[in-house]
This record gives sequence, C-alpha cells and structure tokens, in this order.
Amino acid sequence: MGIIGDAFGKLFSVLWSAVSWLGKQIGKFFQSLFDLLINFFLFFYDLIAGLLYFLFKVGVLAVKLFQVLLAAGQMLWSFIVGLIRTMGQLVYNPIGQSPNNAYAPMIGQVMTQANSAFQLTSVAYILLFAIWISAAITAIKIISSIRVGGD
Repeated sequence: MGIIGDAFGKLFSVLWSAVSWLGKQIGKFFQSLFDLLINFFLFFYDLIAGLLYFLFKVGVLAVKLFQVLLAAGQMLWSFIVGLIRTMGQLVYNPIGQSPNNAYAPMIGQVMTQANSAFQLTSVAYILLFAIWISAAITAIKIISSIRVGGD
C-alpha cells in the first residue's frame, strides 16, 4: 500500500483502540452507576420486605396470644361454672313424687335423718369439693400434656 496507507492504517488502529478503550471505560462507568442504583433500591426493597414480615409475625403473635387468652378464659369460666354447679348439688333437695323416680321422697327422708344424726352435710361438702378439685387438676394435667405440632 505504501507509506501513506500504512500511516493511515496505524493512525486508524491507534484511534480505534482509543475509541474502544474510551467506550469500555464509559460502559464500566454506566455499569457501576446502574449497580449502585440497583443496590440502593434493593436496600429499600429489602428493608420494606423485612418490616412487612416483622408486622406479619407480630400479627401472628397477637392472634396466638388472643387464642391462648381466650382458651384460658374459657377454662376459667368452665372452672367457675363447674364449681358453682358442684356447690349447688352438694345439698340434696328432693322434689317430691316424680313419675321417673318413686323413691325420691323416701330417699329425702333418709338423707334428712342421716344429716341430722351424723351431720354429714359438712363432710359431703369437703369430700365433693376435694373430688371436684382433684378432677379439675387431673384434667388440667392431661390438657397440658397434649403436644400440638405446628409452627
């Protein structure tokens, strides 16, 4: 080609390598700028996702706590109702002649005489209360020994 062709060839190759190097540097600059911008938004995305997950778990905890308190309230209410019913049934009060039980008045007379002679009322109170409390404690032990699988 000649001297001028070789000079333009070398000049073009130097210019092309300079433009190529400059293009790579601009590409690296924009890539690092995009990475910085993406990481900036990912940080806020992860922060919001973490806060929403935390709020979700607080809600789950609140629901579980409400369920536990509700179950404890139901158990306390059952205990009180059972105690009141037990105390109400400690005293035998025959209703009189009923078609289902012809011996009710007779049993009532026997219990009245036995109560006056042996004073069984206070013993019956103590024994029935002890039986009821032991049954309640046993029921609580059985319920607390049940393991429920879950989260």
